[in-house]
Amino acid sequence: MLIASGAWLLRIAGFFHRGGALGHPVDYDEGVYFSAAALLSHGVLPYRDYFFVHPPGIAVLLAPVAALARGFDAALAFTVARWLIPGLGALSTFLCGRIAQEQWGLRAGVVAALAYAVFPEAAAAERGPFLEAFLNLSCLGMAWVWLRKGAEDSRWKGDLLAGVLLATACAIKLTAGAWVIAAVWARGMAGQGRRVLRVLLVAAAVGLAWLGPFFVLAPSAMFDGLLRFQLLRPPDGELGAWSRLLMILGDGRVGLSVLCVWGLVVALSRTRRREAVAERLFAAALVLTLATFLSSKSYWTQYNAHLAPTMAVLAGLGASVLLHWADTRSRTRFAFIAATVMLIVLSPLPSAIRSANQRDRFLLALGSELRASVPKDSALCTFEPAWAIAAGRLPGIPEGTPVLVDPYGLMLNDALTSPATFASAGAAFEDAHSQRTILPLLARCDGLVLEGRGEWQLSPASERWVQEHFVREGAFWRRTAE
Repeated sequence: MLIASGAWLLRIAGFFHRGGALGHPVDYDEGVYFSAAALLSHGVLPYRDYFFVHPPGIAVLLAPVAALARGFDAALAFTVARWLIPGLGALSTFLCGRIAQEQWGLRAGVVAALAYAVFPEAAAAERGPFLEAFLNLSCLGMAWVWLRKGAEDSRWKGDLLAGVLLATACAIKLTAGAWVIAAVWARGMAGQGRRVLRVLLVAAAVGLAWLGPFFVLAPSAMFDGLLRFQLLRPPDGELGAWSRLLMILGDGRVGLSVLCVWGLVVALSRTRRREAVAERLFAAALVLTLATFLSSKSYWTQYNAHLAPTMAVLAGLGASVLLHWADTRSRTRFAFIAATVMLIVLSPLPSAIRSANQRDRFLLALGSELRASVPKDSALCTFEPAWAIAAGRLPGIPEGTPVLVDPYGLMLNDALTSPATFASAGAAFEDAHSQRTILPLLARCDGLVLEGRGEWQLSPASERWVQEHFVREGAFWRRTAE
């Protein structure tokens, strides 16, 4: 619990300054996920009412907090969400430590908890409504309840709960499918086919409950967002597999990565043992997640946050083996190895602290400008939902305003209708097909905020159209009189 408390403090430390939670940098994705969750309370649904490229889990799970935007200011509701989500990081830290401790001893548990607590991308993602904050907790919760030993009745309960959490993870992000494959292999190698079948059946039923209602309302749009878009989208982010691997192993955690690889080697050496379920689960989940990241169409450093659970737990396993070996030799050797392990595990801490110390006053200034410039009943459209949230607004509100929750995904999806093949997202935005839906939506807006993202996504012809129909006033574009 002490380490989990430290993880929580590291995450909320980013908000202790004059700008508060909104003064810490806000990512594009945070605005998208929060808007999707908040709009549920207004009856505005993903897929049916706007284009959405992820399963609905994040919108549903975040909805109880985001729904505050219905009765209070949207910026306040977003701030509350940012203050609450670090608690998820603390819980994930606790579960990492508890899983490793129950499987391989106290030393493994301490190392695993510390490794997760200071993992830079996990600490950053758990300061806002990112997918990874919810995804990590769901996967670790599944692992914990499924790996615990007990009588037959407790195994049944563990299997049922594991199935629920596994389906929830997949309802948050499709890459959680790596954990499904890992879970099947982990128990299947132990000859526990019945337990595997129970978990899969429960996960299938719960997954249907997660996806079914949204699919019934908009089957074609949901198929486009979850499958067609993800498979056919143009590449974006860091494109080279080697560069991605360096970003995964780097960011101040080279030593932790080496310790994790050692833990992976230990885990793989035990995979033939019937009882080595935890080793197989975390080893397979890590390898499959890495393969997904290296081969996917898009990759951003925040994705690394989902490596934290597997890397932390395997680092705990590797450390426990090293410390056990040193303990059988001499006290001096044990003290030296223990000190080295602690230095390695805590080596990412400076990077995590630098992330917490980031400041960005742009959003606060923009929010104040928009509050003063845009009447509440006018249609405000922004190319990042967080810009409107800072002004106390949500996309699609008031009724009749275009529901621009994810302009980036919407325009890339439109680009897929072109017969051309694009080498990057930037090239796709230059194509006229990417502008097909956005321009009619912008025509219904009373005001626009473009900034760098809008200028990147709009083609030269679309930018000329904006200049013909709107006049710029600072960061805000106001519609001209017809």
